[in-house]
Parts: sequence; C-alpha cells; structure tokens
Amino acid sequence: MNFILQVVICGVAWALTITRFRAIRWQDVWRDHGIALDVWLMMVFFSTTTIFMIKRFSNYFDVHTFNNLDRLIAYCSILTGITFGASASIKAVGTHVDRQTIRWLQYLPITTVAALLAMYVLFVSKIPNMDYLIPRSLPEVAFLFVPFLLGAALCAFVGKVYLGHLSLEKSPVMRARSICIVTGAGLASVYFLVKLATVLGYFWPVLASPALISLSSFLLFSAILVHFSSLLSNKLYIALVLTSRKATSWSSFKDLQRLTRRLQRLCPEVAFTTPAPSLRQFLADPEFYLYQSIVAIMDSKTMLDDFLLEGVSQELMLWEGDLLQEATRMKQALQSIDATEDFWDMVRSYRHASKALRAQPTRMLKEPLS
Repeated sequence: MNFILQVVICGVAWALTITRFRAIRWQDVWRDHGIALDVWLMMVFFSTTTIFMIKRFSNYFDVHTFNNLDRLIAYCSILTGITFGASASIKAVGTHVDRQTIRWLQYLPITTVAALLAMYVLFVSKIPNMDYLIPRSLPEVAFLFVPFLLGAALCAFVGKVYLGHLSLEKSPVMRARSICIVTGAGLASVYFLVKLATVLGYFWPVLASPALISLSSFLLFSAILVHFSSLLSNKLYIALVLTSRKATSWSSFKDLQRLTRRLQRLCPEVAFTTPAPSLRQFLADPEFYLYQSIVAIMDSKTMLDDFLLEGVSQELMLWEGDLLQEATRMKQALQSIDATEDFWDMVRSYRHASKALRAQPTRMLKEPLS
C-alpha cells in the first residue's frame, strides 16, 4: 500500500475509535457485560497497529528507538485487539461452549506478548531493521510465525462464533452486521495464513513468490475495509438493509407476477389486474405492489379451491385436459401456504411456489378462460 492509503486507513481507524469512545455511556459500561468496552479496546489496539502500518513513520520510529521495535508493538497490538474482539463476540452471541474459552482468552495476550518480548530482546532487537518481507534467519521466522499463526486462529474463531449465530439472528440490521463480521474475520484469517506461508518461504523459496506477497496485500486491504464496515452506525446499516430489501422485493414481485398470471388464466373473474409498475414506481412503494399481488393470489387461490371441491362437478367442466391438470397442480403448490403467516413469510412462500411451478414441465397456457 502506498503512503497516502496508509495515512487514510490510520485516520479513519482513529476517527471511528474516537467516535465510539464518545458514544459509550461509561457510567453503564458494565451493564452489557463489558461488550462495548471490549469492542472499543479492540478498536484502540487496531488503530495503534495502523500507525505502524505507515512505513515512513515506522522507519523513523526505528531510527530513533530500537531496531524493529515497530514490529513488536504492531504485532502485540493487533493480537491484543483481536483478542478483545473475540471476547466481545463470545459475550454478544457466543454459545455456552464458546463462553468457556473466555478464561484462556484472558491470559492469551499476556502470554503472547511475553513470548514476543523475549524473542525481541534476545534476538530481533539485534537484527538490522527488517524492511523485507521474507525472514532471513530462524529468530525472524519464530518472531513472525507466532503472531501470524495466532492471528489466523483468533480471526477464524471470531468468524466461527458469528457464523454459528447467523441462522438465529432475526433482525435484518444485525444480520447484515454479522455477515460483515464473518466476512471480515474470514478475510483476516486468510491474510494471516498467506503471511504464514510467506514466512515459511525461508525454508521453501517457492512460498516466497511475489504472487503470494501481492495476495497478502490485497487480503489486508479487503479485511480492513470490511472491518471498518462492520463498525459503522446502525443508521447506515438500516439504509443498506432498506436498499437491499427494495432490490430483493423487485425480484420477488416479478416472481409473484408470474404466479398471478398463471392463476388469472384459470380464474380471470377473481384475480383483478392493475397496470404493471415500472422499476422506479415500484421502488417508491414496494410493499404496496407486493401486497396487491398477494391479495390477487389469495383471491384466485380461494376460487381455485372452490372449483376443485369434491362434488362441484359442474364447475369442473370449465377445465378440461391440460387446464384441469394445471388447476390441480396449482392447488397442490399453494395449499400449504397459510394466510395467517407473517406478510414477508407469505411473500417468500408464494415466490418459492412460483419458482417451483416454473420448474415443473407443463404446456404453456396461451389464452385465459373467457
């Protein structure tokens, strides 16, 4: 990453950290079991790491302090930040099994920092500034191997916790945030694994390829971008969810329209028709048009059920051959959908029925009944 991008990332990280600090109600910080505090500490340590991502600053820092001290601070900071993030994840959405890991998570940063500090004092501080990406000695391999391996494991753990919770999350906003966290944790875990592979390039030169180094840079930038996204306010997530829902609603509406047209060929006197809206008209009020389609489908479904009731043989004369088969097929596809369901559940159910009917081989009904 170039200098300007490094400065921008650092600036955004600290801006988000300061904003979150001002939003925390410190007098009630323990009411949520310290989740808000853990998230803020994660942001503090991550933001500290971004300072040392600025290559010009880290070089200046090393010149005026000790060799490779920037690496020690950056690695200890990022691992501590991920640890606080893992702790917040467990407290927020973790299972009982996940919560049992909090005990060893409390000691993990201390143990890791102590190990890195020992390696730094004994070996790494005596090595000239490590301005290269592939280690050139065994002490460097050990010094890099520990944080990259632990970082990959911690990020994978965070992703696992939220992935397990994803199917249980009902709030669209929190579900979108959880997806963002899972994606960011997955990218970060892969980034650490790629960096781990480049460290092993000391033993196997093929792993020190420029392609892997470029991939690690791409993964780092992507993980940071998604990480920032997961920390945005709920207002932005609400806007994102509403936009996404409108886009999804248009696709649902088109599927409901196909189902409505098939029903109208069988029950034209029940299913009322309105001019099809344009995309712009639909996005202005998607729920109105979806509700209109659901009402038309339910009216046609009721008449279809009446026509096919046992004993109404005179009505069956309306349908012969393929029309009767189509009516029976429609009844079977729609009979399990309950009108008392939640509105959005009904939209999903009828959309699924429409897709299922399209997948079934049937002769096209070209003209509606008159």
